[in-house]
Amino acid sequence: MRKKWSSTAAAISLTIALTACTPNVGESTSGENKSAEQSNADGKKLTLWVFAEPHKRFFEAVKEDFKKKQPDVTVEINLMEGTALVDKYLVISKSGGDGAPDLIDIEQGQFPKFIRGDIPFVPLNDYLKKDNLTEVMSKGRQALYTMNDKQYGIEHAATASALYYRKDLFDKAGINIAELKTWDQFTEQAKKLVGDKHFIFPGNSTTKTGGDQTYFELFIKQEGGDIVTKDGQPGFNTPEGQTALKRMYAWKKDGIMDKNYYDGPAYWDQFKKGNYIAAFGPDWWVNLLADNAPELEGKWAAVPMPLGGPKSVPTTVWGGTGLMISKFSKNKELAWEFLKLAQLTPENSVKRFQIVNLFPALLTSVKEKGLHEQSKYTKYFSGQDLGELYGKLVAVAPNQNQAWWRTLFADAWNKYRFELEEGKLTPEQFLQKVDDELKQLIKKNEAAG
Repeated sequence: MRKKWSSTAAAISLTIALTACTPNVGESTSGENKSAEQSNADGKKLTLWVFAEPHKRFFEAVKEDFKKKQPDVTVEINLMEGTALVDKYLVISKSGGDGAPDLIDIEQGQFPKFIRGDIPFVPLNDYLKKDNLTEVMSKGRQALYTMNDKQYGIEHAATASALYYRKDLFDKAGINIAELKTWDQFTEQAKKLVGDKHFIFPGNSTTKTGGDQTYFELFIKQEGGDIVTKDGQPGFNTPEGQTALKRMYAWKKDGIMDKNYYDGPAYWDQFKKGNYIAAFGPDWWVNLLADNAPELEGKWAAVPMPLGGPKSVPTTVWGGTGLMISKFSKNKELAWEFLKLAQLTPENSVKRFQIVNLFPALLTSVKEKGLHEQSKYTKYFSGQDLGELYGKLVAVAPNQNQAWWRTLFADAWNKYRFELEEGKLTPEQFLQKVDDELKQLIKKNEAAG
C-alpha cells in the first residue's frame, strides 16, 4: 500500500482499504455438490504467503474455520518480508512455477510488477460467478487487481477515506464542518483557524515520497480521475488532475496546508501542539492518530470528504492488499474455498476487523454488528460509529486502475517537482512535463524489454 504519512504509517501500510444488498447474495450455488478435488482432499496441503504479521494472525484464525470444513487439508502460512515475497514469486513465475504457493498476499503497489506479459495468478471471475459473489465487493477496490476485465485478487480492506478534524477547535470557532459540503466551502471557513505555524493539514513533501505525489493521487481519484485510465494509458494530465493539484498549491499558499513535512514522533507532535487540526485518510490513519496522540481523545470527529469538481465523490482510497491464487497451484479449487472463506464471508470480515482493525471492502458485511461496536478508536472519536461512516463510503470508493508502468510515475514526478515547488512551473505546465516524461520512460522501458 502506498502510504506516506510517516515511518509508522509505512509499517502499518504493509498490514493491510452500500448497505442495501441483494438478499442471499454471496450464498454458494454449488450446495453440497463438492468437486472431486474437494471430496478427495485427503493429505492435501495449501501454502499461503503473507508479508504482514497481522494478516498472518487473521489467516491463522481462518485456518481454524477452514479445518472444520476440510479436516484433511493442511494449511501452512508463511510470513515473509514484503520485498522478498515479491521478488521470490517473480523469479518462480518466470522459471516454471516450481516452489510457488497456492495463495499469496500481494500489496496493490506491487501488483503492476506482475501484469506485464503472462499474469501469474488465477482469474477469479468464474469462481465468483459460480458462487454468486460477483457483486459483493466494492467495485472501486476490486479495480486494483483487475486487468482486461479479469479479477485476480480479492481486497482485504476498504481504505475509504474520510475527513478527520478537531471538533473542539472548529466548534469554538463557530464552524460546523458537517454543513460544509464542498472543498471551497471548507477552505473558506478553515482560513479562520490558520495562523503562524498553525495549519489545517500536514504537508507531504519529502524527497523519499516524491513531494506531493501521494496527496495528488488521493485527490485525483476523489475527482473521478486516476494516474492510469481504464484502458491503461496515462490519465493524470486532465481537468481532474489540474483541479487536484491547484487545490493543493492554493492550500499551501493560504497556509491551509504546511509546506514542510515531519516524520516519526515529530509528525505527531504537530498534532499534539494543535499545529495540525485536520487530516484525510482511511481507517488506518485513525489508528495511527489514536495510538500516537492519545491525549487528544474525545476532541476529534469524522465526516465524508467535501466534494470538489462535478465528478467528485465524498471519499478516496489509499492502499490495499489482495489475496490471490497462484496459477501454479495444484489445488486451485481448495485455494478458492480458503480464499472465499477468508475474504468473502461477513463473519470473517468482522474477524479481520477485530484482529487487524481494518474496515472491510465486502459490501455484504457493512451492517454486521461486530463492525459497529465500541473500541479504543471509536472511544477516541467520542463514541462515533466510524463503521457506519466507512460502510457508506466504501460503496462509492473510486477506482484505482493498474498498469505495469504505474511505478514510473514517481520518477517522472520527481524530475520536475522542485520546479513546481519553487514556483517555476504552474500546475498545468508541471502536469504536461510529467506527462511527456512518463511517456518517454514508458517507451524506453518497452524498448529495453
